[in-house]
Amino acid sequence: MKFLNLTKFFSILILALIIAIPSSAQAREQFIRDTEIERLIKSYSFPIFEAANLDPYSVNLLIIDSPTINAFVAGGSNIFLYTGLILETKTPLELAGVIAHETGHITGGHLIRTQNNIKEAQMQSIIGMILGGLVAAGSGQGRGGVAASQAAQSMLERQLLSYSRVHENAADQAGFGFLKEAGYSLVGSVDFLKKLQSQEGRSSSVSNEYTRTHPLTKDRINAAIEQYSQTKELGLDDLSQFQEAHDRIKAKIFAYNYPDQTQFLYGGKSIVDHYARAMAAYRKNNLSTFEKEINILIEREPNNPYFWELKGQAMLENGKLQEALIALEKASMFSDNAPLIITLYAHALIQTQDNQNLEQAITLLQRAEKIEKGSAFRHRLLGLAYGQLGKKEIARLHQAEEAFYMRDYKLLDRILPQLKDAFDTGSSNWIKYQDLVQINERVKSQQK
Repeated sequence: MKFLNLTKFFSILILALIIAIPSSAQAREQFIRDTEIERLIKSYSFPIFEAANLDPYSVNLLIIDSPTINAFVAGGSNIFLYTGLILETKTPLELAGVIAHETGHITGGHLIRTQNNIKEAQMQSIIGMILGGLVAAGSGQGRGGVAASQAAQSMLERQLLSYSRVHENAADQAGFGFLKEAGYSLVGSVDFLKKLQSQEGRSSSVSNEYTRTHPLTKDRINAAIEQYSQTKELGLDDLSQFQEAHDRIKAKIFAYNYPDQTQFLYGGKSIVDHYARAMAAYRKNNLSTFEKEINILIEREPNNPYFWELKGQAMLENGKLQEALIALEKASMFSDNAPLIITLYAHALIQTQDNQNLEQAITLLQRAEKIEKGSAFRHRLLGLAYGQLGKKEIARLHQAEEAFYMRDYKLLDRILPQLKDAFDTGSSNWIKYQDLVQINERVKSQQK
């Protein structure tokens, strides 16, 4: 998976937040798309959303790669989790407690406009680009199973939401209720609040925004303890069945960000240790060590899609295309065609420039788009595949769709006239073209 600098696309949206981007490198953060991390967190988040009477598929979980310990809700039903917070959690139950609390903000309607008056539609556009796999496009510098995109830190600062103590307490109580309704123990909430309280005196540190955006008080912790004491005899789920997977994603995140320190923390012989070392070796471009570690993992768990995905990414980036294709085919099969993974596989197939592989890539990309709509990058790949097959009009149509999802309406306006008589009236491609024309005309009329 690959990188895309979103600054250009945000500026197209004319967000005030992006206009004021600080120039320092420190002012950048990254969104992460990773199937393994997303699927794990969703597996124990969905019961929480259902307990809150929310459609689980309508709540977006977005991950920000930053050492900052924070989480917030923005743009509607969108929960942002920092990797720093994930690394701070010892158990999946602690992370579930944070998600339940943030869900309480959603159901309580606690969203507050930012200082820059971000329009809801603009925030949803950004979130749509992230979720749609747009972050898988870009420079060609992959990160082995973790796709990230740079974004302005200003958009992610705590000013996005400013909760009152009343809202915090209300979100706490709602979150406790959601956890109980989902059948989860509240001990994770107690443990994590205590952990953060111990850091409250250091809340001026850049690393702990959570203690600033979510004021921690003794009363809140006591409330959590009281709720836990009322339910601890009920035998509620402690989510221990997810502990190994939780440890794996933490190892993956840690090695991704701190490859030089990985050996000291993950020097053992467990799968978690080998996984961390494989990711660290990949990040340091140490291919021989990477292959040794990843092959140990695959030998132990030959049906693990994420091990195959990581190997496929590394092989693809190191010019070993055939090995990449074998690995990514297995990753796609064992992941039950996860959209991000089959998009990566399609990307590798397109690089072969073989007609049969191009047709397979198109099938995979169309399948991914049905599951997870709105990816500019997938339309870029579809444009490349159709172009190599000599189907120029369809290729250009996908370029137009890419421009639409990037909100590059100037490019869209240049492409559409070239497609005026390209498709038979009533065909699916003609309908797509007509939709784009109507959208483009509406945008131009709004700009007058």
